[in-house]
Parts: sequence; structure tokens; C-alpha cells
Amino acid sequence: MAGYIQPNSSRNNWTALSESAFQMDDCNNQLYHVYESSKTQKPFQAPQVSQTNNCFQTVFVDDAFGNDTSNGTIDHALKTIVGALSLTRRIRAMYGNNVTLCITLRGGTYYFGANATTRSSQIGVVALTSNDSNLIIENYQDERVVLSGGIRLNLQWSVYAKLSNGGTIMKSLVPPEINLDEFNELYIDDRRAIVAKYPNGDPSTQGLYAKQPGFAFDAELWWPSGFNRSKEIHIDEPYRNGTYFSHYQIGLDGGTSVFNPPANFWSTEHPPAGDNYKIPRGVTLKKGALPNMRNWTKPTTGLVHAFHAGYWGSWVFEIASVHPTDRKITFGRGGFQEARGNEKGGAYYVANIFEELDSPNEWFLDKDTRTLYFMPNGTMPNVFVGSQISCLISLSGSSSYEQVNNVLIKGLIFTQTSHTYLHDYMVPSGGDWSVHRGGTIFLTNTTNITITENLFTEIGSNGIAVIDYNQATSITLNEFVWLADSAVIAVGITNGIDGFTVTSQPINTLIQSNIMHETGIYVKQSAPVLIAVSRSVSVIGNLMFNIPRAAVNINDGFYGNHTISWNVMFNTVRETSDHGPINTWDRQPFLTDGRQTGVPSLWQHQSYIHHNLLFNNYNSFQPLEPR
Repeated sequence: MAGYIQPNSSRNNWTALSESAFQMDDCNNQLYHVYESSKTQKPFQAPQVSQTNNCFQTVFVDDAFGNDTSNGTIDHALKTIVGALSLTRRIRAMYGNNVTLCITLRGGTYYFGANATTRSSQIGVVALTSNDSNLIIENYQDERVVLSGGIRLNLQWSVYAKLSNGGTIMKSLVPPEINLDEFNELYIDDRRAIVAKYPNGDPSTQGLYAKQPGFAFDAELWWPSGFNRSKEIHIDEPYRNGTYFSHYQIGLDGGTSVFNPPANFWSTEHPPAGDNYKIPRGVTLKKGALPNMRNWTKPTTGLVHAFHAGYWGSWVFEIASVHPTDRKITFGRGGFQEARGNEKGGAYYVANIFEELDSPNEWFLDKDTRTLYFMPNGTMPNVFVGSQISCLISLSGSSSYEQVNNVLIKGLIFTQTSHTYLHDYMVPSGGDWSVHRGGTIFLTNTTNITITENLFTEIGSNGIAVIDYNQATSITLNEFVWLADSAVIAVGITNGIDGFTVTSQPINTLIQSNIMHETGIYVKQSAPVLIAVSRSVSVIGNLMFNIPRAAVNINDGFYGNHTISWNVMFNTVRETSDHGPINTWDRQPFLTDGRQTGVPSLWQHQSYIHHNLLFNNYNSFQPLEPR
């Protein structure tokens, strides 16, 4: 099999090698699945017996024919998953919490946006607590179940304008039940539409180095922000002798106030191996840039997506003001989507400006008049869905002692969520990355959670967020595609240097036999797998390709004991630079018992990287980048 997966690696064999990579799981004798392309909009189908046989009682849900006043049998299904969860809680009140209950979903599309009571990216519409342990949520047999983070829009279109390029802009009022603040993504016939932008281009399919990248390269001057001093903490004892990054340090407040919490390894006056965190305040453009800027009537709706000058990541800024005569744009909130900072930017595009709506599949929402504008590509599409929420399912225990235990989520399609790149980001540790601690599925304070055979597609945030204490999380046999940010993030916290007495970290996480591709559509400092302040994460037998930066990023040397093995990674680092398909950092020492149980030390347990196939990695600094 190894000879089949890796033939003679001459250039004309890359196609055969890529096709062979899809069969990598045949080498894995622990798990098995039949892959179906994401184009079918179906999750993996595995030849396994339904878990329903293990259920004390099954509650059926049917969006088309159910009713939440029914008793939940297959012939009298409930209509919503929220209603089903309420019924399982009543059953537990009678029979106790130790029985395993099943919520089984009949085929159809469940528009969660219509039932949203919160807009948090850490609280799902389906919000499991410590009292919801021993639960299975799955599709019925092989029926196609779609969980959408939006609402299907009932629109009445009329012609707004015909353009000189032959295009037609249509308009429609948005129904009153739609929350306009969370309507930041439009999905048309199951695909993400393009918010009006300049230069034209689809961020999902046209990257930085494409023939028509959709980015501009005509910035003349990025305005430096100056040094905004932070409060600095430097720990003299304990320290790690014999290493360049020997002491723990961090900056609080000041320039790091853009993050939540306001803390950053790079926000000290002289951080080792780098410069103090800074981001530009605005930009002056060259003559001829943004030719429509003089006509912008509401520039403050706009956003600037820009690369870091070193192309280590990207930023998103709100536009505070513009001065067309001087070709100046002043930035508002933003710039926190990576941690290292720079006073200069690189390639950029502007988005969410009405006057830039001039290309097929572009759209703009005027919140003041509740009017949606859209330019079709010839005929009008059939289904328009407006995003409303970013988190669909959350599993949140009360504490690390009162967890959500033994939950299986299987056979579902997660899609059409709101983007979160302007929500809070934090800097977990001493790597270059910041992270948004939210996701389509959010986990905290859990044990023995399995997420398997699902499809995550057209997602506005992270796919799965494993945050703080989570023990024995298993993420297997899923596909992640067309994600705005990362696919899976495992992120914990410490009390400063102390990770020994603080156990708020993911522990023993398995990420195995997943397919992860087309991630980082908006956030370029992202990855299929991000590991930060976590213990013993195993990334085994996954297929990862078509991504802007690393396939796997280990952001720090906290604890260690990670395994990266038997993965296939190609077409990585496609839009950034100075990186590798597998990237690791160890700049900030932490006290853990990684070396010896019960004994605190600043040295981590050894991690293991072996038997991975890496090829065609565009701008990699080197195949494996340890720092």
C-alpha cells in the first residue's frame, strides 16, 4: 500500500498521488468508511450498526411532519430538536440520568436560525448541559439530515438597476423576523455567495496566488500605530535553562487590548525573536486604486481584508472613515485575527460596500432599509438562506467536576452559519496565532464525546471547538470543507505560567480519519487542526489539502505527548509564507507534569511526528517547522 500511495514522485505523478491519497484509510485497520465527495452534500456512510440499539428510549424528530406536542415515537415525531431535548429531560426525571437516550432525526433541513435564542458562538441552539449526559443525536438510517445556522428567506425580487457590463442588480425587502446583525453570510443553493467586494473574485475559490486572486496590491503606505505600552510580567523563577526561550513573559492591556482577554506574549517592549505587537491604523492607496471609492455612500459598512506584511496571516478591519481625495482609509475595530502583528500590510480587498456590487453572485444588505441586493449569473437561483447563528450544538458542563458525559453526534450535515471573524479572538500562548474560541460544535467540561461521520460545509467559523477541560474527545470520519476559519481547534488556558494546578485543557483528544480541505476562506492564520495549551492530542490518518497555512499547528510546548502520524497533507501554505505543513512553537514555558506525573516541570513530554506524507506545499519554509 505504501508503494501505491507514494509512487515515483516526478511532477507528472502529482495527480495520481493526490487521487491515491483519498484511499489512505485503507491502511488504517482501526476505522473504516466509504468516502463520498462533498459535492454530494452527504456525510460519510460507515458500515456500522446503528447506535439506536443501545437506547433506553428513542425520541424521533421530523421537521416536515412533526409536532412538538407529540410523544416522540416514529409515527408521532416531534418537530424540533429543542423540543426533543426537552422531552429527554422529562424522561430522565422519571428514569434517572444513567439511561442512554437517543434523538433520531428524520431527513430534511432544520433551520436553526428560526429557533435561536442566543447569538453566542459558545452556546448552541441545541445546548447540552451536565444533565444531558448519555445521549445519542443521529440521523435516521441513511436519511440526509441538514442542520442549518440560517433561515430560508421568503423574498420578493424586483429589478433595481441594469449595469453597463450587462449585469442586473435585483432587490428585495428582508422579512422582519430576520436578525440583521447576524445576517452576515448569504447562502444560495447551498453555497456561500460573495459579499460585494473589490477587486472582484470569490474568496472560496480564488486564492492569493491564483491567476485572478481577488486581491489588490496597490497600497502605498500603511499607517504605523506606534508603541502602546502594555503592563509586562516577567517570571525570573522558575526558568528553563539552556534554551533561547527560557523565561515566561506576557503583556497585559495596552496594545494587546484588541484581544479578549487583553494578554499577548508579543505585547512586551522587547519580546524574544520578534517585535512588539502592532497593527496599522489605516492605509493610503496608490493613484488609481479603488476607482469607486468617491462614490461610496456608506463606507462604514465596509471591511478591509488584508494580509500581514510578512504573509504570516491576515487581518480584517472595519472601516471607520475614508478620504477619497487623499486615497485614505482609516481603520476601526479589527486586526486581532493573528497574534504577531506588524505595522504594514500586504495584499488586500475591501468588502461589504454597496457600490462595489457589480459581479455575478455578489450581494449587499442595506440594514437601514432592510433591503437585500443581489446580482444573479443569468437566471435567479432557487433557495436563499440568511445566516443567523454560528454555534449549532454546544456541550457545556458546569465545571470540570460536573461534566457532560458520553454523547455521540453522528451522521449530520452542519452548514450555513454566521461568520465570526469580528468576534473576540484571544492569544492562547507564544505562537504567532490568535484564535476565536467558538465553533459550530462547542465543547467545554466534557468526557467521552464522539463526533463521527458528519459533514461540516459552508461554515462561517471553526468547525469543532474543544475548549478548556475536555477528556477523551473523539473526532473521527468527518469531512470539513469550505470553512471560514479552522476545522478543529483544541485550546486550553493556564493561570499564567501555572498549568500544573490548573486542568482547564483538552486531554486525550483523538482526531482520526477525517478529510479536511478548503479551510481558512477568510482567516488565513488557520489550520485543519490547531493545538494550543492542550495535553496528548493525536492527529492520525487524516487527509488535509487546499489550505492557506499549516495543516497542523502546535502553538506551544505546553505538556506535549502529541502524535501526528499517518496523515496525508498537500497543497498547504497556499496563501501565506514562512511556515510548514506541520508547524510547532515552544516560545513560552509552562509548568506541567508532562515529563513525570505529579512532578511540575517546565519541560514538556516528547511528542511524536512520523509516517506522514507531505507534498506540493507551496510556500513552505520547510516541511516541518519547529521553533
